[in-house]
Amino acid sequence: MKNKEMSRMLKWVAMIVIAVGIVCCVLNIAQFNDQNLGLMIGIGFLIGGAQIMLFGVIAPLMQKNQEAPAAPSQATEEPV
Repeated sequence: MKNKEMSRMLKWVAMIVIAVGIVCCVLNIAQFNDQNLGLMIGIGFLIGGAQIMLFGVIAPLMQKNQEAPAAPSQATEEPV
């Protein structure tokens, strides 16, 4: 099923992005201020990874809602 494959891929990408963010933050933690570009990039990777992970969980659920069959209509034609 494509939804499971897409979800799995997005989760792996999110984990890689989060790992890069953690490495950037750890390497640049010495000067903890907003002028430290490496630290800010690391924090951005952490936030971006969390959003990718969220999308990897939410997107397949939204597609399942769209693929659900519509309820049959109750309207019946009465013969005249």
